[in-house]
Amino acid sequence: MFGALLYLRLTSLRNLVVTRLRRLRQPKYLVGALVGAAYFYLMFFRRAMGARAAAHAGPLAAGLPDDVRVMLASIGSLVLLIIVALGWILPDQRAGLTFTEAEIAFLFPAPVRRRTLIYYKLLNSQLTILFTAGVFTLFSRGGSSLIGGNAWIHWAGWWVILATLNLHFMGAAFVITRLMDNGITPWRRRFTVLGLIGLVVGAIVVWMWRDLRAPQAADLVNFHTTAAYLNTLLASGPIPWLLLPGRLVVGPMLAADGPDFLRALGPALLVFAAHFVWVLRSEVSFEDASLAKSEKRAAHVAAVREGNWRAARGALKARPGPFRLAPSGPPEVAFLWKNLLSTFPLFRPRTFVVLVVAIIGVGQWLDFDPDRRAALPALAICALIAAGYILFLGPQLARQDLRSDLGNADILKTYPLRGWQVVLGELLTPVAILTAALWLALLTLLVAFPPGRTPWLTPGLMLTIVAGLVPIIPAVCALQLLVPNAATLLFPAWMQSMRNRSERGIELLGQRLIFIAGQLLVVLLALLPAALGAAAMIFATQWLIGLVAAVALAAAGTLAILVGEVAVGLWWLGQRFEHFDLSAELRP
Repeated sequence: MFGALLYLRLTSLRNLVVTRLRRLRQPKYLVGALVGAAYFYLMFFRRAMGARAAAHAGPLAAGLPDDVRVMLASIGSLVLLIIVALGWILPDQRAGLTFTEAEIAFLFPAPVRRRTLIYYKLLNSQLTILFTAGVFTLFSRGGSSLIGGNAWIHWAGWWVILATLNLHFMGAAFVITRLMDNGITPWRRRFTVLGLIGLVVGAIVVWMWRDLRAPQAADLVNFHTTAAYLNTLLASGPIPWLLLPGRLVVGPMLAADGPDFLRALGPALLVFAAHFVWVLRSEVSFEDASLAKSEKRAAHVAAVREGNWRAARGALKARPGPFRLAPSGPPEVAFLWKNLLSTFPLFRPRTFVVLVVAIIGVGQWLDFDPDRRAALPALAICALIAAGYILFLGPQLARQDLRSDLGNADILKTYPLRGWQVVLGELLTPVAILTAALWLALLTLLVAFPPGRTPWLTPGLMLTIVAGLVPIIPAVCALQLLVPNAATLLFPAWMQSMRNRSERGIELLGQRLIFIAGQLLVVLLALLPAALGAAAMIFATQWLIGLVAAVALAAAGTLAILVGEVAVGLWWLGQRFEHFDLSAELRP
């Protein structure tokens, strides 16, 4: 029977690969696959090969010193210990293995032993773990020149770590189910586990306070002295016994070469085998929970494929509207109300007001004390980073526009509205969300640079810059959002494939990269006239009317150019929408 299940798993994997390869016959998937492959090569493989060549050519080829390697093993085992503790604290449901509807329909009624189902589930999970270990290997290749070893050693090391954690979580779930069957509630279990953790931590703190010395200046001279002190700290008393299982599991990952890997692999596999026996000997029923889990998963997948992310997050609950919608008024406001209702409850005007008050209060609190004033530059850096992420990734994340309503285009076309009105109404929600986020980042920058601290940033110039940026930010956000919405109308088949976020693949990653690159290029070209005009206006007029007035005049000119570009874009998209036929565009 196990051979039949193995054949089923391997055949399903082969069919998945064949299906992915057959999709490459379509140009949109082929181009996306080529771009995705180029991205992985440039971001990971070429960098990994360069790091490997540099390691062989330099003094780091031997890897880390032994004391640093021991310290990393201790830190890694401590992280694993924390993850394992969370696995005993957080779960609040009965153990249920993840089976598909087809597997439940055919395997549960079949004459298959319960232990065979666990074998099948463990085999099925290993394929996912191997893929995840490969991804982690790609991301961790930058440290290979320091740790030592090669890609195969790191891949196997990540597999040992992830597979052992998977078995431990499964065994812990079975134990938690047995405790629930015996009447022990989740909160009683959590308090018990937290109490045991508190006792262990308290005992370690008492022992450290009594027997260990505090670090001296000589222990913190450099990285190696610090590592030596930490190794002494983590290798004394009861701490090594707590970290021993984690050290054994992490050992293969930190191996410097093949023989070192083989020596570390044996103890790690013993820990893995102990978990394997523990899971197989756990006598607990998981069938009912697996059925409920499968039904929930099927409903989630169906909602995701339909683009209904609110339904995918769980049961829908009635909640008040984002603001009071008047019986009559501009129809675009109704689109704003509708799309805001489909977002998270935090995206509301009152949330914006609360954040404004909080940012001002935190800024005043930091500026009041000279000792806390040193944190203001860090606050400004965080605001700049947040603004950069919002400008770069915001249009791809805020999708409450035509990208979400593409399937309802036939209904939208029946409204007694012009095409540009529909497009404008669809854009209002993501523009409002991104604008509010950027305004908050701008407010944080103002709080981090109070008047009088920077000599050249006079209060008049700061007020002019703020007054100019506040109306420009919505125009820039609208200009950015015009690009993905234009792509939705021009390439609806591509957007439909990207809209299905339940799918994964290198070709879909390539499609998203193409659209992001295209969006940045178009936006930069659209911003170029406004930027050149503003620079020329400041340079030509600052000598006549002063810097403050020149900046104000340049901001007004920039706003006029951006508003004109947005208006032209709305008119063009409206024309495209009026002639858009969804059934013809998505026809195979």
